[in-house]
Amino acid sequence: MPTIVFDIINLIGSLLRLLGVAALGVGIGYLVVDLFHKTQEWLMQAVLFLGLAGLVIAMAVFLAPGALGAFGLGFGAAIFMWGMPKKKKEEEEE
Repeated sequence: MPTIVFDIINLIGSLLRLLGVAALGVGIGYLVVDLFHKTQEWLMQAVLFLGLAGLVIAMAVFLAPGALGAFGLGFGAAIFMWGMPKKKKEEEEE
């Protein structure tokens, strides 16, 4: 009986880890892509790329493969969200 409870807790913990890493991927992805396009200096772009590559390498070593996949999905979603056209706010005249 106690093993069932521990299995359920482990499953919930794994799902929360996947959701958390996906949210981290969205946040870091949006930040990196936004900073990459705002800066005009190649040195800053190189630092952003190498920092992201180092983060992915560290995550590949220390995280489970599913968590790394969730990070990739979150990062991809951030790239798509950044590239979507932004809606302009219409000013209401009173």
